[in-house]
Amino acid sequence: MSIAAPNKPRPTWAVWLGAIAVIFGVLQTAVYSNEWMTQKVISEDITAMQSTPDCPEDELLEEDISLAECELMAAKVNIMIVSRPSWFRDFQMCISLLGGIIAFASIFVGAALVEYRNWAPTGAVVTFTVLLVINTVEFAAATHAGPLLRATYLWNITLWFFIHLIMTSAALAGHHKKDK
Repeated sequence: MSIAAPNKPRPTWAVWLGAIAVIFGVLQTAVYSNEWMTQKVISEDITAMQSTPDCPEDELLEEDISLAECELMAAKVNIMIVSRPSWFRDFQMCISLLGGIIAFASIFVGAALVEYRNWAPTGAVVTFTVLLVINTVEFAAATHAGPLLRATYLWNITLWFFIHLIMTSAALAGHHKKDK
């Protein structure tokens, strides 16, 4: 039994935008999940705050990394702890949770675009616009964080902002074309 109507032509823009939405939705969900986990794990009382990182030789051999690499990983954690303002961790956890949920929803919106459900063009406009707003809020927050966190976050946020801007524009154009 086929879910899609066999005689109903699917607009090419919807199929392509839907496929892109699924791919980026999976990637963005993973990015937000990883960020949430990073903020959850890295707290102020973590042992990485010690002046010398704990890099046992057996773990270095097991991971096939040098002592210098271990010290750099500890420095990266220290940058996160020292450079972030007191509000940043909770903010990042909340925005990552919200962004992850919306990004996950965009996978289903993308699949609906591919199958060209009636609600899919409107759902795409709403979903991509919400992701765009989330990116804008993230950008504003990152600019108010420490300089090392700005260096860490701004490029990634800016990239996702432009990806979502293009996807929103495409969804708006397709939605407008649907109405005619």
